[in-house]
Amino acid sequence: MTIEVFGITGTNGKTTVSYMLKSILEEAGRECGLVGTITHIIGKHQYDALNTTPSKEVLKKYFQELEEQGIETCIMEVSSHGLDQGRIDNVDVHYSGFTNLTQDHLDYHITMENYFNAKAKLFHKTEKGMCINIDDSYGKRLYDKIKAEQIMGSIKPEIRIQSFSFKDPEADYFGRIVENSIHGILMEPFEAGESWGKIQIDLPGKTTAYNGLLALAMSRQAGVERKFVIEGLKKIKGVPGRFQKVENQQNIDAVIDFAHTPDALENLLRVAGELKKGRLICVFGCGGNRDKEKRSIMGRIAGKHSDFCIITSDNPRFEEPEAITEEIEKGMTETNCEYIVEVDRREAIKKAVEMYAEGDLIVIAGKGHEKYQLISGKKLPFDDESVVKEIINMRE
Repeated sequence: MTIEVFGITGTNGKTTVSYMLKSILEEAGRECGLVGTITHIIGKHQYDALNTTPSKEVLKKYFQELEEQGIETCIMEVSSHGLDQGRIDNVDVHYSGFTNLTQDHLDYHITMENYFNAKAKLFHKTEKGMCINIDDSYGKRLYDKIKAEQIMGSIKPEIRIQSFSFKDPEADYFGRIVENSIHGILMEPFEAGESWGKIQIDLPGKTTAYNGLLALAMSRQAGVERKFVIEGLKKIKGVPGRFQKVENQQNIDAVIDFAHTPDALENLLRVAGELKKGRLICVFGCGGNRDKEKRSIMGRIAGKHSDFCIITSDNPRFEEPEAITEEIEKGMTETNCEYIVEVDRREAIKKAVEMYAEGDLIVIAGKGHEKYQLISGKKLPFDDESVVKEIINMRE
């Protein structure tokens, strides 16, 4: 039995695209396995996602289980670590998608060039079709590189290499944002220049439109009818830890998000800034034993786009939290944003809730779906959503 594999790579957006694509394919009647950052769903079985892309041995086990259950489709988030370490060498990838490439994981890859080359490996093993974001500078470079390699004969001529864009109407899949509100995105996709009309996705922000257009493109490459694509996107009501609104009885507007890179944080705060009526209060930190260069960058971004910031701990790992927050502050002080430092994440969230006034929007970034903190070699229970709800319920 052949299991058709959809691989999605890029710095940001992989998880959202994978959930969108799963919704579309299931609408078209396909049962799908899902291997990604949040969880690994293999038919009747669900596994904790220790790595976005697991080891060769684990993947072999997953694909055996998919075959045993008669599941013929698998959607995978493919990480740069997984590609660089050859974890998917034994996986036949049929369709691939590229979201974007921004600074992340340089503690491992050292340079952006190495990071880019790791991501590019997915497209050299794709067998049927690929779609690449040409609005992203690295995406445009990748698209041109793969096209040139096809002309030179190193990539089979029958493989469909396609582009998607919100800037270039000549792209294979072009999109236009019609409306962007707290209720979601209304966009008009064009396929080979032909309009689909307006379609709704109930998630806000420009990044939602990019993710939706890539999911649309990949499903079309696989032969999915338009009606299933439209209905599948319409049925997406949220992705865990991705601009996830924290429901509560006190009408406090708070969202949690996994944004932990400069680009993801900027996109998140831009979306939040468009939706707020009062102040934008941002709670965030940076991980320990990871790329230190991005800390001051993220401090600068948070200060530029927020009205008030609370710098706190993310996953400090084996570093002192205070050392991490000091590096974030270097960027924050370059802005005029008011801020405080509270290394205890629970206390930081509590302070954000205490200062909330009607019309404000609290954004808690960095951990999203994660249910733990990594501190001094220990994995301690911590769930942003549960903590926010608990603190809000205590608020008088």
